[in-house]
Amino acid sequence: MLSQTLKRLRENCGYTQQQVADALNIDRSTYTYYETAKTTPDINTIIKLAKIFNVTYSDILDDDAGPTARVSDSGKGSSSEKRHSKNSSLIYELTKNEKQLIIYYRLMDKASQKEFLDTAYLKIKNSK
Repeated sequence: MLSQTLKRLRENCGYTQQQVADALNIDRSTYTYYETAKTTPDINTIIKLAKIFNVTYSDILDDDAGPTARVSDSGKGSSSEKRHSKNSSLIYELTKNEKQLIIYYRLMDKASQKEFLDTAYLKIKNSK
């Protein structure tokens, strides 16, 4: 069921409902309705949720298979797939702000992600 999948993915990532709602630019109560099956997100929201949780949108919609996370192969640029299991995201050790940063980064298109990383690198390099 979609509502259970959303809740499981959010909890596996260690995100709060508020963090996900903020990233979607909706009220927390609206997101809560998605997890309690009172309402259903539209397809654009599902695509954004897939980015936030680092899964494919079909994983969110498919009730039979467990969600599949896209993981990078040691920075080589290629990606492989790995089944999500409880605590598999290894994001729990991050602070609230670090988790929020990851959510926003995942919502960016590839060009914006590259620009962001380049800017962050320059800031770090210039602060030394």
